[in-house]
Amino acid sequence: MIPTHENRMSNARYSRMGHQECDRIHIGTIEILERTGVDVHDEKAREILVAGGASVDGIRIHIPEHMVTRALALAPRRLTLYDRHKNPAIRAWGYSTYYGGGSDCLTLLDHHTGKRREPLLKDVVAAATVMDFLPEIDFVMSLFLPKDVDQRIYDRYQMEVMLNHTTKPIVFVSPDFEGCVAAVEMCEAVAGGPDAFQRHPFATCYINVTSGLVANQEALQ
Repeated sequence: MIPTHENRMSNARYSRMGHQECDRIHIGTIEILERTGVDVHDEKAREILVAGGASVDGIRIHIPEHMVTRALALAPRRLTLYDRHKNPAIRAWGYSTYYGGGSDCLTLLDHHTGKRREPLLKDVVAAATVMDFLPEIDFVMSLFLPKDVDQRIYDRYQMEVMLNHTTKPIVFVSPDFEGCVAAVEMCEAVAGGPDAFQRHPFATCYINVTSGLVANQEALQ
């Protein structure tokens, strides 16, 4: 517990914006979504958005305010990830703060030689092992892009390493939809089946779009 201003908090929080400033940003984003729109690079995603009330101009989708309001109302307000022992490890809501590693470094500084080199799968193993041991680390990511494996399925090798070298929650990254499906199937096998993994999820996919107004196909899928 962290004492601050005579109050006791479970974690530190720093805020410069009040509710009015947040409301102005929210209204501004709604205007941009309605007026400017978003480039959606996946046909199925465009069809879903249009069916929900959006308008389409080529790949540009204009999203009205009522869709945003409905989506925010339906979105879960909390997320719980478990460790491999089925203990709650990450309660992601409110002002909870958790720390973990990164995912896809292209090079590393070898502490044995002092030289920069391309990462290998053994470096992913070492990173997962260290992150699993450190009490300050709440979740594990792959840290490196291994160059000594089939580059078409490198993410499967990353996932295999993390599943075998940590019991902490896993945050994984996949370059395509098929890789995400494979990662989930690997987790289901470890958990004892799809139902068991859904009851105590210990992994989540970290998805990035190209930019705020450009949604690439892989992320949308």
